[in-house]
Amino acid sequence: MLLYDNKSFLGLLLERRGSVFYRPGSLFVGIVLCGLGGGLQYWRDRDDEWAPDIFHHYGFQAVGAGVTFAIVFRTQLAWNRYWEAVTQLHFMYSKWADAFSQFQAFAEVTKKAASDKGDSLKADRIRQKQKRLKVNYALLSAFAADRLTTGDNQRMEEVNISRAKTRATMRVDKEHKAFCAPYMVERQDHDRTKTDDGLYVVFQMPSDEQLKLLAKSFDAVATVMYWIIWDLADAMKDIDIAPPIQSRMYQELSNGMLGFNNCLKIADVPFPLPFAQLLGLLLVAFSAFIPVYVIVFTQSPIAGPIMCFLLFESLWCLNEVAKELENPFGRDSNDITLSDFHLNFVDSLEDISMAEQQVLLHKPIVSPEESLTNCFSTRKQ
Repeated sequence: MLLYDNKSFLGLLLERRGSVFYRPGSLFVGIVLCGLGGGLQYWRDRDDEWAPDIFHHYGFQAVGAGVTFAIVFRTQLAWNRYWEAVTQLHFMYSKWADAFSQFQAFAEVTKKAASDKGDSLKADRIRQKQKRLKVNYALLSAFAADRLTTGDNQRMEEVNISRAKTRATMRVDKEHKAFCAPYMVERQDHDRTKTDDGLYVVFQMPSDEQLKLLAKSFDAVATVMYWIIWDLADAMKDIDIAPPIQSRMYQELSNGMLGFNNCLKIADVPFPLPFAQLLGLLLVAFSAFIPVYVIVFTQSPIAGPIMCFLLFESLWCLNEVAKELENPFGRDSNDITLSDFHLNFVDSLEDISMAEQQVLLHKPIVSPEESLTNCFSTRKQ
């Protein structure tokens, strides 16, 4: 997903990365239509009896209005898909972060009480659960982001299949391929100055047993989610929090999975083929008549070819924008950067579980005078 300064007008117009206007294919066709417009104007200027002429513009305007409405309507639907994907992605990660922060708070309170009572075994069990849940939450995010990136829509683009395929055929093709885990690196070995859209940061690499189990699974995300729920259920007997309050963690996990499945709906379900096919045919037919219509009604060797180019580019590029937005998950310039969402989520897990966080919370309430003194001393240092 590209970020840009919309106040820089000239920079915005000249930006080529992620642009649909500067693509060689559309520019080439636009220049060809521009040349055809100039040729038709030269033909008409020679007073050739075979030169094309239009006595009324109703037919072209009727087709143009229909094509324009269909393209704008498609673009609106595509933007709705894109915004829905971003909304559900934020919803998914916020709910998973809430579930982890709730367990972390419950665990720390229980661990402190156990340590005060001298129950080191209970405190150690809680500590082990915290570590494993933190690792599995990062794995859950990595596999979820990778699943969205390799959805059916993206796979159709990557394998460059010209023929339409059914969901059942895509499922069979995917099952025949060997299991491939996402490209992961441990957080302490990650270079934060580098950006790699296909890299997922985790706290600990999956073990061989975990990878074998995931290879046998048809849904890796559901498998990792089950590991998390099992650990939460196993820790319930040790957590000193009322069970009705603990159930909030499961609710947030469920809400996060709902957001993931809503994202998966967009990643796997394409824009309807009949609509896209019909719109493509109408756009090609309309573009073929642009030089004739423009030249007949402008009768200008300068304005006519320019209008041919601009009219084609406006409609064609608007359709290209719709195609970019319809599939928001992937590794293209305009796609949502899932690895960045994942890294922010992993950072939030680390922030919640850092040791300094717990030391601060275990202290009694600090008076305002002491707080100001510590603040000034820190600034002097």
